[in-house]
Amino acid sequence: MSKPWRRFLLWQFPAAALTLAMVAQAFAWALSDVPMRRDRTDELALAVLSDPTNYRIVLLADSITRNATARFSLGQPGEVANLATHANFGMPGELLLLQRYLSAHPAPKYVVIALAPAMFGWVSDIRLVRYNLWHTFQRDDERSFLKTYLPDIDHRDWLPAIADLQERIVEPFFSLLKVQYLSFRRQVTRIASGTLDPDPDTATDVAMVDRNALSEAISDGLRTVPAPINAAALRKLCLLSEQHGFRVKLAWPPLVAEIEGAISTTFPEMLFKIAVLFGMQSARR
Repeated sequence: MSKPWRRFLLWQFPAAALTLAMVAQAFAWALSDVPMRRDRTDELALAVLSDPTNYRIVLLADSITRNATARFSLGQPGEVANLATHANFGMPGELLLLQRYLSAHPAPKYVVIALAPAMFGWVSDIRLVRYNLWHTFQRDDERSFLKTYLPDIDHRDWLPAIADLQERIVEPFFSLLKVQYLSFRRQVTRIASGTLDPDPDTATDVAMVDRNALSEAISDGLRTVPAPINAAALRKLCLLSEQHGFRVKLAWPPLVAEIEGAISTTFPEMLFKIAVLFGMQSARR
C-alpha cells in the first residue's frame, strides 16, 4: 500500500468521520428541545396545550373512528375535541394527550373512549411506538410513564446522532422551520375538526374486506387481558376522572361481522376486565 493511501486510511478518513460525527452531535443537542411537528399526532400533542377552546366532550379513539369522523362536525363548534389517532399511538398516546389537555383546560364533562376491542390487549412494535410517542412526548413525566412499561423505548438514544440522522436531526430541523413559520404568522395551533354536517340518510359505500387480513385477524383472536401499559393507562385515566370530575364513556366502534362473530365469546371477559380496572377506582370514591 502506497504512503498516500496509508495516510488517507489511517489519518484523513478517521479524522473526517470524527469531525462529521461531532458536528452531527452538536446539531442534535441544539435541536433536542424542538417540539416535533411531523404529522397530525404531533400537531395534536401541541394543539391540546394551545387551543383556547374549553370542550365539553373529549374523544379518544383509534383510526377506525378517526377515518370516519375527521371530515365531519361532531357537534356545535367547541363541543367535541376529536383526539382520535391510530393504532401505533394506542391507549398510552391517548392518555398522554388527555393529560396535556387537562393541564391547560378545565375538565370536560365527558371523556369518550372508542377503541377497537383488540386495542386494549395489543401494543404496537416498539420501533413504531418509539417513533410515534417518544419524540412527541418529551416531558419528564410522560417519558417516565412510557419507559416504565416499555424499558427498551429509549435504547436508540445511546446511538451517536450521525447514526440516526432522520430522527435526531432532519425531522427536528424541519419541525423547527415550521415552528418559526407559524410563529411569524402568529397562528395558534388548534385541535382539528371537520366542517361537514353528517347526514344519516346518505348512501354509504360497501366496505372492501381483505380476506387474507380477515383470516389472520380471526386466527390471532382477541387478547382478553389488557397489555400492562394499556392497563396502567386505564388506571391513570380513572385517577384523572376522580381528580377532575369528568365521566368516562366506553364505546366499541363497528366491527366486520366475521370478526365480531369470531370474538363474541371473548367480549364478556374483556368487558369484565376493563370494568374491573374502572371499578377499582370507582370503589375508592
